[in-house]
Amino acid sequence: MTQKNADFKQALGQLEETLEVYLVKKAPFSIPENWKELIVKFAPYLTILGIIVSVPAVLAVLGLGVLVSPFTAFLGPRYALSYGFNYVLSMIALAVVIVFEALAVPGLFKRDRKAWRFLFYASLVNVLSGFFGGDWIGMIVSALISWYVLFQVKEYYK
Repeated sequence: MTQKNADFKQALGQLEETLEVYLVKKAPFSIPENWKELIVKFAPYLTILGIIVSVPAVLAVLGLGVLVSPFTAFLGPRYALSYGFNYVLSMIALAVVIVFEALAVPGLFKRDRKAWRFLFYASLVNVLSGFFGGDWIGMIVSALISWYVLFQVKEYYK
C-alpha cells in the first residue's frame, strides 16, 4: 500500500513540475508582479466566498436532484443511468473541492505552500470531474486558466 502512495505522490510531483515548466518558465507571458500580489492577497477571501456560495448550491442541487430523479425513468434507462452517474459524480467532486478549499483557507492567510497544494488538488478534482462528466472543453479551459494563475503565484507560498 505504501508503494502505491509513493507512486501516486511521485506522479503528482512530476505533474506539478511539468505544469511549472510550461505555465511559468515557458509561458509566453507572465502575470505582472503587482497583480500576483493582489491575487495572493485576496485568494483567501475569494476562496471563502466560493465555499459560501458552493455549500448552499450543493444543498439546492441535491434537493432538485431528488425532485427530478423519478422523472428520468420516462426518458429511458440509458439517460437515467447517465444522469444518475454524472449527478452523483459531480456532487462528490464538488464536496471534495469544498473540503480542499476549506482546508486551504487558514494556510492561504499565512501564504503556506500546503494551502497552495490544497488548491492545486481541488483543481485536479475539478479536472477529473469534467473528464468523467464528459465536459472536456470546459475542463480544458478551466484547468488551463486555474493552473496558469496557480502556478504564476506559487512562488509567493513558502
